[in-house]
Amino acid sequence: MAGIGFELYKILHKGTLSSIVQAFFLGMIIVAGPWILSVLTIYIIQTYTFGAIADNPSLFTVSIVYVYAFSLFLSGGFHYVFSRYIADQLYIENYETIPTALLTAIIIITILSILPALAFVCFNDFSFIQFQTLYILSLVSLFVVINILWIMLVYIALLKAYYKIFFSYLAGTIASIYGVLYLGKLYGVAGALCGYTIGQAVIVLLLITISQFAYPLKKFVVNKEFIASFKEHKRIFLMGCFFNMAIWSDKMLYWFLKGQHIPGTLYYYYITYDIPVFLAYLTMIPGLVYFLIIAETDFHKKFFEFISQILEDPFRYIQLKKQKMLLSLKNGIKGIIFFQSIWTVGILIKLPEILDFLGYSHTINIHIMRILLIAVFFHMLTLNLMIYLLYMELQFEAAMAACLYLILNIAATLFSILYFPLLPGTSYMLASVATTLYCGYHLYKKAPIIDFIIFSRI
Repeated sequence: MAGIGFELYKILHKGTLSSIVQAFFLGMIIVAGPWILSVLTIYIIQTYTFGAIADNPSLFTVSIVYVYAFSLFLSGGFHYVFSRYIADQLYIENYETIPTALLTAIIIITILSILPALAFVCFNDFSFIQFQTLYILSLVSLFVVINILWIMLVYIALLKAYYKIFFSYLAGTIASIYGVLYLGKLYGVAGALCGYTIGQAVIVLLLITISQFAYPLKKFVVNKEFIASFKEHKRIFLMGCFFNMAIWSDKMLYWFLKGQHIPGTLYYYYITYDIPVFLAYLTMIPGLVYFLIIAETDFHKKFFEFISQILEDPFRYIQLKKQKMLLSLKNGIKGIIFFQSIWTVGILIKLPEILDFLGYSHTINIHIMRILLIAVFFHMLTLNLMIYLLYMELQFEAAMAACLYLILNIAATLFSILYFPLLPGTSYMLASVATTLYCGYHLYKKAPIIDFIIFSRI
């Protein structure tokens, strides 16, 4: 699934300043396009078009946050298994199953999305919202669309049409902003949510259209082999579920135990923590881009050289290829740490000026923000180390890392809220650091003997 990374790597190695900027800009769009643009959209709406959501701004923002949070709860494990299945089909060059797997994934995730969304609606009283029916339809539709978008975010890693992908995101973002502005004035917060949903649906439809040019769907059939792969890759599924629960668990505990409540609904929010969290999340993008374009691309090449002939190569050649792979792994991790450290330290130094520029100097606790910047650094590192574990078929270790992350974050957050008050984000930071160390330990111990681990499983 590192395919698009190779294309961006080629652009990067042209060696010009414009090619470096181009590669990292496109990489940023690929790894976090919907995420960046959603945050940007909400920021623009709240800053420049506030009138469109003036009747209930908290409801609009919280609705979107809930959709993104619970969509990751629902589909977190799903899209990891989808990614693994597609990667396996690419490896054996069975290209015809790829578009049917996408179709099957969209059908399944649509069904799975509708059911909890309708259940959520049933347990809320939205009668206080003007144009209640429009709001409910928009909320359910947005939940379905975002879950499909996570699937497409995995799938576009196959495609080389990075400019088309970028313009798809751009078109959807413009549609969201215009939709919120226009429909919000007509139908209040319900119209604003409908406008935002339309923009996200535009992104999904454009990405599906682009994917059809690369891997056209020839048969409208359900891919039963893909469904069966969940049994084979249950550890990957659990890893994805645990990981996404882990990164949201502290936020939700603060919502429900310390946050404000919108009467008649199950909506809670904790503004003291919510805003800095979303801003801090954006700072991990450089590390993710570095991993996509440089670290993973080089490691993928060395790992494939090592694994492809492991049953035929003489022992001496296996060891030589393994050493090259381990060197790539070591250099990749060092590069990620160095690259992200520069970015994080730079923001920490200039944080007061940055918050003042964004207009958050009086609404964000700078100490919480500093803690979150460190937490996000280790969150990003944990994610990348877990991907390395999956490359080496250490699925149990990756699943245990995600489970550890979840348990530590919940336990530390509850302890902080109920017994020993700490600044929000401290538990998230400690859990991220501990999980990074856990992943690093297993890579350090098992990567050097990965050939013996592989042989023992044959």
